[in-house]
Amino acid sequence: MSTRRALRSIVLAVVGLNPAAARLMADEPLDLIPADSLLCWYGQPTEPDTRGNADAAATLATWVNLGSRLVGRPLQGEVLIWLRLLESMGQMTRYPHAIALIDARARPVGKDGRRVDRLKLALVIKTGGDSSPLRRMIQKIVNEQTDAGAAQLRRAKLGDWLFQTLVDRRLPRWAEISWGDIGEHFVVTLGDGVWADVADVALGKAPSIRRDEWYHGVRAGRSEQPSIEILANLQDVRRRLDPFVDGRASEFLSAWKASQIERTHWAIGYEDRGLFCDAGFLRRGRTIRRRFAHPSLGDAKLRKAIPDGARYAIFKVSPRELVPRLVESLITTRNKKTRGNIRAQWKLIQERHGFDAQRDVLDNLGDFIVLHNDPPHPLNIPLTFTMLVPIRSQPERVRAAIDKMCQGWKAALEQAAVNSDEPSIFGLRRDDDGVWTLQIAFIAGPAWTVTERYLITSWSPAALRGYLQRAGRALNE
Repeated sequence: MSTRRALRSIVLAVVGLNPAAARLMADEPLDLIPADSLLCWYGQPTEPDTRGNADAAATLATWVNLGSRLVGRPLQGEVLIWLRLLESMGQMTRYPHAIALIDARARPVGKDGRRVDRLKLALVIKTGGDSSPLRRMIQKIVNEQTDAGAAQLRRAKLGDWLFQTLVDRRLPRWAEISWGDIGEHFVVTLGDGVWADVADVALGKAPSIRRDEWYHGVRAGRSEQPSIEILANLQDVRRRLDPFVDGRASEFLSAWKASQIERTHWAIGYEDRGLFCDAGFLRRGRTIRRRFAHPSLGDAKLRKAIPDGARYAIFKVSPRELVPRLVESLITTRNKKTRGNIRAQWKLIQERHGFDAQRDVLDNLGDFIVLHNDPPHPLNIPLTFTMLVPIRSQPERVRAAIDKMCQGWKAALEQAAVNSDEPSIFGLRRDDDGVWTLQIAFIAGPAWTVTERYLITSWSPAALRGYLQRAGRALNE
């Protein structure tokens, strides 16, 4: 390089005009996620090329809308927004994407209540430069959920990137929604100034989570290519959230035996049709690795219950430990009064209906959990699967206890609806073939039943019955 060119580069860098310094360096969505994010989900498309079916995500919405209007009850409010969110998820999972919780705060309301005072979220989707399907989805939601008298749409520019911000007077001050393209990525943010924070990462003014030293090291140490990665800074979760939620963040992590874990990275992917799930934990400065699922786990009988051609996961996890931890972690998110009510209600249900969940159900289950995608969800929504838990002893006792348990839940839901001033969106029913279904607003599912060898759940009663019919004798061998 000549002396003149070198001096020119130095001058341009000093005054902030160096073209190289302003160049966007974002090969993947994680390159645009701020390094100080609390939680991050990073996903790849579940199939090599599913974008050709992008319109499939809108098909269900079209038919539901049409059906509701034919009977004279157009979708509104909460039901409509849930439907749009399902559509959005169907679109999003067709691209590489990252969702990050950057920050959260709460403030006291009343004696024991909490209300969100700050929430910062970022969604980054690598579209390859064509974000039109996602823009149409956002426009649809904006048209349905806002009115001209309360909402204002602003346009702005940061660097070379144009973005829009929706501000609605009916929403809290922090609840700004912004969206726009940054290079090949479409960015949607929630929270005051979050889009600008992501733009700073794109410009190199702030570090990305991909460049974090520990995350970079634990990701680089992998041989398999994961489809999903989950990154969590648990140390910061405790530090930032505990003062605002009376220590509930620490209590939640304690229920999962994670009190000493500082950071964690989960990698989930496939070897052929079988899923692997590995985790890395940073505890007291030391990285610990553990394998939770792999295609090589389980025995021949367990594999026969997996449909040919289905993608599957075999987890070496004991439900006897997992379920109590899950329940306790969820209870810790409630205030003290609600926790006491839940525990008292659960004890009363067991006493009134004559069963003990630990003795009659959990202690009779095996040491594996199997998931598979037969039948697949029509919208390709993540986490919609069929689950089998082996029953190692006393299947009749397990079935009877689960029926009693569900009858207790059903009665509690019905009583809660009677006591409430508003109609409940939850319902529970049992059909003559022994299938139980949880109804959430207009969504029927999940559903579950008990066979001679398995406790089985799926994302809808139709999906469950379809699998039971195809699996046939394999479920009882």
